[in-house]
Amino acid sequence: MAIRPSIPAACLLTTFLCLPAFAQEAAPPAEVDWSGLSFGFALATPREGNFWRRASDGLELEPDPWEGSAMVLSLGRDWQKGKLTYGAQISYGSGRYAAEPGDGLFINCAGCGTQASDVLTLTGSIGFAAGQTRFFATGGTARANVTATNTFGLQVIADTAMTGWTLGVGVEQLVGDGLSLALSYDRVDLGTLPLPDYLPTGETDVIFGRVQVGMNVRW
Repeated sequence: MAIRPSIPAACLLTTFLCLPAFAQEAAPPAEVDWSGLSFGFALATPREGNFWRRASDGLELEPDPWEGSAMVLSLGRDWQKGKLTYGAQISYGSGRYAAEPGDGLFINCAGCGTQASDVLTLTGSIGFAAGQTRFFATGGTARANVTATNTFGLQVIADTAMTGWTLGVGVEQLVGDGLSLALSYDRVDLGTLPLPDYLPTGETDVIFGRVQVGMNVRW
């Protein structure tokens, strides 16, 4: 016959195992000064999608999700006053994001594609320090090289640098002396790219999100 532990016995065992944790007072988080220089590297993957449209009547191609990845290097400086942190950072992403919008209703394109590469950002940040954890928001300017192609990449119809803005949020966790892990999401809006008049479409908005997971060295 199988032996089934009774509910009171299970509760007693749970209480016994958890008693030391309840008896010991939780230690307050150690104070950390987030002031100073930092160098970071992160892997960034894109979110959202890209589509082309005809400006005259608003007809759009089917959106396609951005794909690709980039290694983002950053250099920043932070200051702290009480729990408040603020700073500035410059970052560069050496990689590219690509999307290939599909045929839409009453509009089509033979292998259209959009690429954004070499994303450069200059941002300010403001955050809240909670011991070894820091929550922050960022905002500033963004610049990238944008290329639009046709005929499945064989024909380049636009190739230019575009400048726009970026906003983001994130969290950083100290894991060692001068070493932290960071997770963030930022949205990059580079504006509208005009396309040649002879195409069925006339413009595309170059907008994408980025999830960044990385590490920072602070000193």
